[in-house]
Amino acid sequence: MSEPRFTITVTDMGGWTRVYLASGEPVGEVAKPLSQSLTEWMRSNPQLRVTHIVPITSNGDTAELHAWYEKVPDSSVTAKPVNGN
Repeated sequence: MSEPRFTITVTDMGGWTRVYLASGEPVGEVAKPLSQSLTEWMRSNPQLRVTHIVPITSNGDTAELHAWYEKVPDSSVTAKPVNGN
């Protein structure tokens, strides 16, 4: 199996995240690997909720993803106990 010919970087910009091709020359579409990288970032940050995602295109192809997020309130603090009555 061949090694990837490009590197995708996810950078948290404080309120939004940038997912982009950092190096290399991809062969074909990079939208799917960009999306997979954003999904991995979302899974590793469950305290954040993505509110908007914007694809940035270059020559008709997706080149970057920008995702805005907000912090989810801590459910352990805001949850009210349930009475057994």
